Amino acid sequence: MKENRVEIVVDRDPFISIPKDRPVAITYTKRFFEEHGLFNWVTEFKLGTAGYRDTMNMHNLFATDAPYNAHTIMLVGEATARIYDRKGYRSIHLGGEVRRYTALIIELLSRIFSSHGISVHLHADKETTPIWGTSFGVFYNELSGGANVTASHSQNFKQGFKPVDEKGMQLLDMAEEIKAEVRRIGREVEGGAFSLTLSPLDSPQIKKDFHYIDVYAEYVGDIIPEEAFRLIREAQDGGMKVGVSTVGGSMHENSLPIFEHYGIRAGAEGVIQYMHWEKRDDFHKVGEIDGENYGCDPTKQIIYRNIGLKEKLLSGEIHFGFIWDPDGDRYNIVTKANATEAEMALQHGLEVEVVEGSDQCIVYFKPNQIFFINTALKLEMMAKSGELFKYDEVIGTTYPTSKSIGELADVFNRKNAAEFAKRGTRIRVFNTPVGFKYFGNMVQEVEKQLQRGDEVIVEAATGEKVSLGHNPRILIMAEESGGAAMGSANWAHSRNRQRQSLAMKEKDAMQVALMNLSVMSKLYLEKKSFAALYVEKIEEYDIRYRYYDRIDKKLFDEALTGEAREKAKAIGNKAKDYMVETFKSFTREGSSEGAREELQRLVGDKVTVPEIQRIFWAGDGTYIDFGSFWFELRASGTDAVLRFYIEGKEKPFLDTINRAFVGIAEEKIQELESQS
Repeated sequence: MKENRVEIVVDRDPFISIPKDRPVAITYTKRFFEEHGLFNWVTEFKLGTAGYRDTMNMHNLFATDAPYNAHTIMLVGEATARIYDRKGYRSIHLGGEVRRYTALIIELLSRIFSSHGISVHLHADKETTPIWGTSFGVFYNELSGGANVTASHSQNFKQGFKPVDEKGMQLLDMAEEIKAEVRRIGREVEGGAFSLTLSPLDSPQIKKDFHYIDVYAEYVGDIIPEEAFRLIREAQDGGMKVGVSTVGGSMHENSLPIFEHYGIRAGAEGVIQYMHWEKRDDFHKVGEIDGENYGCDPTKQIIYRNIGLKEKLLSGEIHFGFIWDPDGDRYNIVTKANATEAEMALQHGLEVEVVEGSDQCIVYFKPNQIFFINTALKLEMMAKSGELFKYDEVIGTTYPTSKSIGELADVFNRKNAAEFAKRGTRIRVFNTPVGFKYFGNMVQEVEKQLQRGDEVIVEAATGEKVSLGHNPRILIMAEESGGAAMGSANWAHSRNRQRQSLAMKEKDAMQVALMNLSVMSKLYLEKKSFAALYVEKIEEYDIRYRYYDRIDKKLFDEALTGEAREKAKAIGNKAKDYMVETFKSFTREGSSEGAREELQRLVGDKVTVPEIQRIFWAGDGTYIDFGSFWFELRASGTDAVLRFYIEGKEKPFLDTINRAFVGIAEEKIQELESQS
């Protein structure tokens, strides 16, 4: 093999040509790392809540003026392959969505893993793999791990690498090992002794044999109640139409066979009306508005208001609409209601767009509100069938997710107290920091402790021990950003029954879409709006947390390149560190009153800061409980923004105090910019 190998030395020119039909050894020089900023990249590299994600050059993947490029992603691949070697892992799945260079990146990574003797498993018959497909498929096919080349909902000039372990879960400890190995590679370059190898592309180690869709379709049928599928089919026969935007991502070709499995048809004779279904790396420009690129996050107002669903709803072409992001882990809906329902919807925290001259209005939902409705209706279905009382059903939410979902646990526990007492079960709530890996870790703990037959007790980020009962099951795990997954009553088994699981350990917007499609069907058959149902359930269950808001404060423009980007990034990072550390310092105050006084000093006379009931570090942000409302500040793990979350009942006051907290960051950024 060595005599056939092509040797490439990367010394100055980043634009190398890598032959596909022969083994290749690439040696990097210290001079190349110095001149192209790779030593700085090595120092800053980390795997966050979304894996590795950064900007790329849209004209050439090998260009080093953007941090995500062919050279850096090959370094990540080499570091990961070394960890696999050390651990004895011998197989990996590689998949991805539609971003530019995705196929090339998968090709380069496949060849690196193959050169380490690790078998690579690519999607058998489709060009794309959603993140939930990677997660479920790795588990089911009993692979050592996997990775999805995705930057999820981010702008199309970003690219990513999201690795998962053998359970299909985002990495925990191994993320630090990969980061350390990247640092080690940097030291090897310093010493003049680093090279990586790629196998030929036609290596027998690289196989297109990754199957998961048919088995997943069966699996999801154990999660979504049969009543839900019955409602969907009845509404379909009655003529219901639902607009579905896949923003040119992976979800059209991967959702269609699952819909078909359950008799849910697409097209003129079916309920599903796909939009933006053709795969495109510009996402059909759904987020390119007024000269700015906002990405394709379906939970962003500028996306869901401009994606084209509103017009189809008002024309009567569709009855409901929903949006998936490119890798299928985020979901949102767009609905219509009678104009007479607008005021009531607004009073209950929904976003309403009044249409002049029309007897209809458009009502938009946040993921929190969708998850609330889905959870409420699933609990009702399970209570009716008796399934609810068999297990300790667990509602998992991240700290900044709406507390309304957790409130349902209290409501149903009280409402069905006698039946729960008879069975020795009840609904439990568990909170985690942001990042689905923390949910995955919770599920893993549940599975492990169930095997021992003990009461299941898990530890929260605050150090608190939380009992999930003696026989828990996962009802829902939800993040306010739009990602969620549900569990089943029965254990799911892998192909050869070597593994078993109670819930997927990654966000799955296919599940959410199916559950929500049943809600739409119920409403269509009852001739009721989504807004009316939401208001009805909020009132019926006397939900306290009704108004929720999140403000994202941009730290710097991630579209910048070169020196301008580094300068803006330095200012943004200083502002981020200041805000995160300042608010974290409040958790170390001797008293809640001391924290309140310091907050009051920072906001000045813009607002009076109320008494603080409790303040704590929630794993990745500062959480403040004010009694009648709560607030959290955290830095995003995916974008260059600070996130300011707030929820309570009084919208005007909550808006005022949240804006005052954002003002602290704005003043700091202005101060830093004036000093630069």
